[in-house]
Amino acid sequence: MSDGPRDGFWDELGGLCRAVGRAMGVTFVNFLRKPVTVHYPDVTRVYPDRFRGVLALTYDTETGEENCIGCRLCEYICPPRVIKVEMLKSEKRNFAKTFTLELYACEFCELCVQVCPTDAIVMMKSFDVATADRRELLLDKDRLHTLGQQFERSWATGTLLRDRQTPPKAAKAESAAHAKAAGGAE
Repeated sequence: MSDGPRDGFWDELGGLCRAVGRAMGVTFVNFLRKPVTVHYPDVTRVYPDRFRGVLALTYDTETGEENCIGCRLCEYICPPRVIKVEMLKSEKRNFAKTFTLELYACEFCELCVQVCPTDAIVMMKSFDVATADRRELLLDKDRLHTLGQQFERSWATGTLLRDRQTPPKAAKAESAAHAKAAGGAE
């Protein structure tokens, strides 16, 4: 009668040994495999085309002026409200007097990039602003411009995204011409 609990002990011990054996087998197989670790500072990883990284502000390549006109559309559409913009009115055009971005609370949703009428705010193909001090992730206008010059831009800007979302106008004109030609042929 005492064999009942003793048999349960040996069954459990056997199951435990099989589980440990399977785990050690997986460990041994992975021990012989080549590591996939990227040694980050020395080796840079190639980012995919649609990678959305750090936000940055841009300059106009022809005039050298900043693209931001202080319209505050990015501030209004931002879900976590991490963008703050003050407009400065000038004789020629408006500028952003101050532009601050709390990167530590940003959701990287890209809505601010999509609504920007001048492509002033873009996403970069990098995330290299890691820091131990949270205050360094409160980015002002100068730091955002520096990031825009430092890293490669992501594939999407506001105008490029809007162009992809709207149907081509030539297609509408061609379809109207085809419909008219088809109606006249009958």
